[in-house]
Amino acid sequence: MDYKIVEWEDNGYHDSYFYGVLFDDATGKMESVMIGATAFAGSSQTWRDAVLPTPEIVERCRLLLADHIFAVIREAEHIDVLTPSDAQPGDALVLLEAHTRQIKAPVPCERCCGKGHWQNPRDATDRRPCFACKGKGTVPKGDPLKDASGRIVRQTIPAGTRLTVIAVTAFGRFFRKGYNKPGRENRSVTGRTDAGEVINIPMKKLRLAKEPMSDADLRERAVELSHHHAYGSMFGCRAWLSANYAAAVAKAAKAAA
Repeated sequence: MDYKIVEWEDNGYHDSYFYGVLFDDATGKMESVMIGATAFAGSSQTWRDAVLPTPEIVERCRLLLADHIFAVIREAEHIDVLTPSDAQPGDALVLLEAHTRQIKAPVPCERCCGKGHWQNPRDATDRRPCFACKGKGTVPKGDPLKDASGRIVRQTIPAGTRLTVIAVTAFGRFFRKGYNKPGRENRSVTGRTDAGEVINIPMKKLRLAKEPMSDADLRERAVELSHHHAYGSMFGCRAWLSANYAAAVAKAAKAAA
């Protein structure tokens, strides 16, 4: 037997399409069906003689929803942690693979005129390290360093190096409706290592310096969210539900308990 779970209206520019979700107790699965439309004739509702669900049917549907939510948020959690596409200043990241970069010759810091510190003109005892060069007096912004043979000196930063994000920049041209969007492949991270060195690393070589949430915690969160009975999300619903029969039955059962 088929049971009505939810229904919604996809309100388009010219026409509206009406969808519903059915639960088949024989197969134990839910499916989305079009139950009406204004785009063509003969658009009367086609619920296939479905009836309102019982509390037991609603619970079976909720378990299916919990499994769906768990799969979605687990994938999203692993993407956010293991392959992030953006980061904020202060975030801790870890290098996934070794990164080789050129070493540039140090030049005097323009902020402190190469002194490495800021001196309070009204207090001779108030001397603070320069924020730009971190007290070194120089910044690596000159030409690439070369060894005795004339080859450019390169530094290899090992995998597992931890850094704190200072800034994230994207390279390329981006348009509001263009295909090119800022993401993991075209972002660069400026960060400071635990040793205090400031380096630039492509975002595609970094991950967050933490582990994804455990499956047990994600499952608990999925079960919590499943009690909202948002079954439309399983079938691409992008609108408010016109009717949520499952939620109404669950609410009535809870009130009667």
